[in-house]
Amino acid sequence: MPPSDGTDSRRRAAKLKSMIHELRLYSVAPGRMADVHTRFNEHFPALFARHGVDCVARWNAVAGPDAPRFVYLMAYRDYAHREAVWASFYADAEWWRIRAETNAGHEMVERHDLFFMKPNAAWAMDADPAPVGGLHELVQQQIAPGQNANANVFLQETWLPLVREAGARVLAVWDMASGAGMQKVVLLYAWPDAAAWHAGRQSLDRNETLRAAFAEQRKKHGTALFQRAEVNLLDPAPGMTIRAGLGRGARPA
Repeated sequence: MPPSDGTDSRRRAAKLKSMIHELRLYSVAPGRMADVHTRFNEHFPALFARHGVDCVARWNAVAGPDAPRFVYLMAYRDYAHREAVWASFYADAEWWRIRAETNAGHEMVERHDLFFMKPNAAWAMDADPAPVGGLHELVQQQIAPGQNANANVFLQETWLPLVREAGARVLAVWDMASGAGMQKVVLLYAWPDAAAWHAGRQSLDRNETLRAAFAEQRKKHGTALFQRAEVNLLDPAPGMTIRAGLGRGARPA
């Protein structure tokens, strides 16, 4: 007898709970961004497919630290899946040939920042399969120490609704599982364009509901639940189609 819908739902929920995303931010050598895109568009598709690397998004950073910056995101079933994928990848002589050829005598990437992230409960599934264009905003949001639970309530009940009201589409909400400057949530938004982002951010800065919420947090907890943040503004990379869900749909066993 096939499993009931309830069993299927529990299995899907368990898979989503164990899955991870890996975020890589590369500081690219001046004048080498086109070479990075060549590596990803011409060499990596077959190599990634061979080893099961699921690259679900790539961007150029148009504003943020460590410019020029290239950013990409990968999805895995769990940590064991991630380790198996990359052990296979790095054992492939073809990767080392491609690396040497595309570096062309000089390293094209000067710095690598890598983060592991797990889906936050506030990340609602988005079934729209259409490509997501526009200007994307990646926010590494510092959370006040010991305030994760309260911050999640604020995130779901106040912050995300107001971000949507300001004109953004919420593409992802993660808890950072490892990386610099813990504790953080990582947020990914899509804005129609730069003008919409600018207007939306001004609206949020002036929002009286937010101002009152932060004032109440300082009164109750001695600090605002959201503290400093690192923000990158991102354009989808040439040749990359980014879709809502970012790999959270049905995944191969």
